[in-house]
Amino acid sequence: MSLLTKKPPVSDSIGLGEYARLAARQAMPTAMSATSAAAQQAAPLARQAVPLARTAGTSVRQGADSAVAWATPYTDAARAWAAPRLEQSAAALSENIAPMISDALIAAAHKIDASPRKRQRHVSKSSLLAASLLFIAAGAAAFMLRNRDNTDIGYTAGPLSGGDQPGDESVTVIREQDTAEWPDADPDGYPHIS
Repeated sequence: MSLLTKKPPVSDSIGLGEYARLAARQAMPTAMSATSAAAQQAAPLARQAVPLARTAGTSVRQGADSAVAWATPYTDAARAWAAPRLEQSAAALSENIAPMISDALIAAAHKIDASPRKRQRHVSKSSLLAASLLFIAAGAAAFMLRNRDNTDIGYTAGPLSGGDQPGDESVTVIREQDTAEWPDADPDGYPHIS
């Protein structure tokens, strides 16, 4: 009896859920017997396949080893032939074609450049030396003029109070601006500004 060809009549007392349960109960033993039969048929085939797989793996490995042994001298010869030719091609490209391409790219860049180039100023060592000497001379002249006008400025050196050790000398610098009269300070130390 097939489940697909013979259907029990659906009556009002039996609902669709009951009909599904009934069909599942009938299908369960058939599915169980089918799986057990498939397992029984597959077990001997699997046992036969294990030695075949082992021998197939060994024969594939041997075939690959023999292919490598056969192809190695040919690949080495091809590599020995190709290496110098590749090196010659690289040298020809870098010596002949690359400079032409570089020059063409530079020329194209100059043609499409919209901003004019600024003039680069080259300052020579002699001009730097002359400018440095002029700067030093101007500084020396300014120093001499300043010292000539301030004849009342002087320096005094003497020992610190109570110091008999060498190196205990102090230098007092007297400046014209130090001798000018300053207004008396207020109690906070700030001068009176009027």
